Amino acid sequence: MRVWLLSTCLLLAACEGVIGSLPTDQRGPYVPPTLSCDVSQFPGVRLEEAIGVFAQQVYPSLTAGPSECVSCHAPTSGRRFTVTTDATETFHLARTAGFFKDEPGSLLSRVTNPNDAVRMPLGTPALSVETVEALNKAACMVRAFEASGGPAADEQFPPELLTPYTGTPIDSYDNPFLNFVQLKAKVKSVFADDWVRGGVDQFERNIGLFGGVNFRTHFVEARAATPDFLLGLDALAPEVCQPAATNGTGPFAGLSLSEPLVDTPAQSDTTVQIETLTVSPAANVGAPDTNPPGFFCYTNCTFTTPYTLPSPGTYRVTVRGKATLEADGSGPSVQVQIGATAGTPLVFTSTAAYEEKSVDIVVTTAGMSTVSASFTNDANALGGDRNLHFDWIKITGPLGTGSGTTRADAAKQKLSTLYSRMLYRPATAAEQGTSYALLSDLSALGSLSDAWSGVCEALVRHPDFLFTMPPAVETQTMSTEQEKLWLVALTQRALGRPPTTAEFSKLSADGYPAMIDAVFASPDFRAYYFNRIQLRIESQGTPESDEPARLWTYVTLNGRSFEEVLTAEYTVDEQYAEQPRDANHGKTGLLTTKGYLNNKPGLPHYNFPARVLSGFMGSIFEVPPEVFDQRGTSTASSTVDPASICFNCHQLLTPLAHQRLKWADDGTFRETMMGAPIDDTDRGLVPTYPYKGAGLEAFTTRAVKKEPFVRRMINTQVKLLLGRELRSSTDERVLYKQLWDTTFANGGDMRAVLKAVAHSSNFKGTP
Repeated sequence: MRVWLLSTCLLLAACEGVIGSLPTDQRGPYVPPTLSCDVSQFPGVRLEEAIGVFAQQVYPSLTAGPSECVSCHAPTSGRRFTVTTDATETFHLARTAGFFKDEPGSLLSRVTNPNDAVRMPLGTPALSVETVEALNKAACMVRAFEASGGPAADEQFPPELLTPYTGTPIDSYDNPFLNFVQLKAKVKSVFADDWVRGGVDQFERNIGLFGGVNFRTHFVEARAATPDFLLGLDALAPEVCQPAATNGTGPFAGLSLSEPLVDTPAQSDTTVQIETLTVSPAANVGAPDTNPPGFFCYTNCTFTTPYTLPSPGTYRVTVRGKATLEADGSGPSVQVQIGATAGTPLVFTSTAAYEEKSVDIVVTTAGMSTVSASFTNDANALGGDRNLHFDWIKITGPLGTGSGTTRADAAKQKLSTLYSRMLYRPATAAEQGTSYALLSDLSALGSLSDAWSGVCEALVRHPDFLFTMPPAVETQTMSTEQEKLWLVALTQRALGRPPTTAEFSKLSADGYPAMIDAVFASPDFRAYYFNRIQLRIESQGTPESDEPARLWTYVTLNGRSFEEVLTAEYTVDEQYAEQPRDANHGKTGLLTTKGYLNNKPGLPHYNFPARVLSGFMGSIFEVPPEVFDQRGTSTASSTVDPASICFNCHQLLTPLAHQRLKWADDGTFRETMMGAPIDDTDRGLVPTYPYKGAGLEAFTTRAVKKEPFVRRMINTQVKLLLGRELRSSTDERVLYKQLWDTTFANGGDMRAVLKAVAHSSNFKGTP
């Protein structure tokens, strides 16, 4: 059972550590100016007029001077009231957050509160009377605009986001890493291997290393790759690569891995004549009587020279010499060798002139060797004496005009095939060279199979294997290669797996735009989308706790409006069939399913409203230290006291908690509590509560019209395909407007949003 952090109150719109830091006797008594608002004074007022008053007469005091607010209320502060670098944007944000309303907690009420411990800005002089009066005028103009029929601030696209973003460019690398589900599917696809060894699923065994979720023992997915993930790869890579290389399966299917890697060069008939020789023993060689610098061997002698053989092959060794004949006319014999390989002896018979004798010798190993010519004297054996006059040795070879072998080229082509099968793109020339060098080095340490496995293990750790969008997409110059990598990212992010062969073929035939429709029509989309929504609603993996995820998935898959996530009057069974619900549920969507209500206690814990408002309305709830000091004596009614430190948050939390009262913590419906009928209205606790009425239906039917809810629904789709939420307030505000328009142009169909994201340059990584 997971324990949820009790979140009850938004961090006050002030800097911590300054509450009461300036005592009243040091400040002097504060007397608020007399203010009033008569909306009839501003007939036909335009919002731009209110913006002008705010920008010219209020905003400067918020950003400069002793009472400035920006130091505590910058956009990164997480506070409800935000002061940005643009006056118009600040105005719109304040209006959307309700700070111009005539209610407790408004901006005007905060800066004119007579209580020094509550009045803003804390610890500094109060805002000048002129600034406060201008703020009152701007707020009154806003109320006059809304009273005359102007659209509610939180039910339209935020006007402040229609202006161009002028902040610092955001260039962070946010390409998502493979998650556990995607990694399993990729290994299965590439290697045809589920990594089950000895009947044990090794993925499940190592799920913690990969940061995965199985909704049985692991429930929280890792948000980013960790060092543990890389440790998991150390276990995974050899166990899938070695069997594949040994058996010729997976990425090695059809590749012969037993062929030598090193080329036999083309034969060239290169001739080298060597005259500088080592003679052994030197004492047996007399001075030549002719043709210096030859040598005269009158007894045993051997001539040697080192020589580097460029390759295996046939070499012709030629010796130049002349003879002193035996009495029977026979001449001296010379034994020629290359290394330990001897050729047929050469016999010299000319006594008048030097002659050249040759022998062909086949060698099987290239590299440094020794070429030798040896004469053995057999003086006086037949009454005569055979001697040798020796001049030089000439080496020619390897003989012939053959083209040699292309073993290296063949190995590099196999490496490129391996890249295509594992990384979905061919290897570059540089990658072929470095991978071939790695393959050659590994082959010197073990078998060829082990060497190929080692290269495979390196590719399992390659960024193009581990990121959902292969980073190589940035260097591809051919549009067809880019489209392949876009498809890889699209199927991995939307289907949880790499593309199939059939999908690559369809891409080649129809192009990337057609594949977007095909991907979201794939049956695999439902399974993976459901998995992502299970995480979103924090399922426990049981049929009951999966019910809200099934409903949400059903809404998306069937083109229903995103509003039905919160307003559906039906549920969805385990076969994904729509089923009616008891009338007690009303239009409450997943909020009144048992799977959602469980583990989200209601009063007095406020867990349920905090989770609903944060999960579906984008509210941020924190509990500052000063709130903990008051929790022991707080009651439901005290939290909505405008003077309470908790009011900022509980003006929403407490009414919603009361509207949920007819649903017990175990998800069952009830009409009474302790024998008395349950009042599940908002009870008028907060006059400005925007979701007034009885029961959760009063909340849901109004909440789905609010911009924060629309943004959360759009962001759910964006996060699926980008791995993060949209930067809707900064550099991606144009895309947000496009997705907003797409949403309403298609009746709230979230598949249309997904397709728009897949078409976007933000997804493709293009300008």
